[in-house]
Amino acid sequence: MVAASYVYTGDSDFARSFMVLLDNHKPVCQVDICNAVKDELNEYYPSSAGDYIIRILMNTHDKKIRPFQVSSLQTCLEYFFRFTEIEQIIAQPEADNKAYNELLVKAGFSFEDAIYSQYSVSNLYTCTRQNFRDALSNDDIR
Repeated sequence: MVAASYVYTGDSDFARSFMVLLDNHKPVCQVDICNAVKDELNEYYPSSAGDYIIRILMNTHDKKIRPFQVSSLQTCLEYFFRFTEIEQIIAQPEADNKAYNELLVKAGFSFEDAIYSQYSVSNLYTCTRQNFRDALSNDDIR
């Protein structure tokens, strides 16, 4: 999956890949972010300027979400929302991936809808800059 991610983002003019490290040496997850207008998800969910898609590959086989995983994703969201062009971040985990769905909710995403493609059923989650800031200031997350 990591190799496929690098192929996707490697020569891309609209996607970037990041490795999140714990204590500067232990990989926690890989996070890819891309412009939603140029992504294949745009076929199922109409995107607009300011929409970006995040894909997360966690370094775990556990089905339980740990607090440092949530904090890692929230740190990524804080970083990405510093870029003025990013207004909303969209995530699309497979519907049956309970851990990934749980991680997104705990990090501040809101469920929008189920998406049915020819290969799978996915859930669509969104997190706007303003909703994320509001949640942080209200201590709804963290």
